[in-house]
Amino acid sequence: MSIKIGGQTVNLTVPFHRQDFIRDTENEIDKIFRDFRRKYPQKDERELLAMIVYRFASFYRDQLAAEAEALSIARRCEEGLNRLEC
Repeated sequence: MSIKIGGQTVNLTVPFHRQDFIRDTENEIDKIFRDFRRKYPQKDERELLAMIVYRFASFYRDQLAAEAEALSIARRCEEGLNRLEC
């Protein structure tokens, strides 16, 4: 499967059932790229792509932190339930 990000072709090997997800991701990145290009006409494509990478990496790290917090809460709840069983 090939996608385009910032005018660059990226070849991916993806299971068929994930291809729609990949296309949605490609479209979201393209939407952000076009939006940034309009907002920051002085920036070149590499700078725009770096800004997009930062945005996605920041969101990813936020999600990792939220997942860790949710897991911690779930473990505390499980421990509390286990104490009730005794």
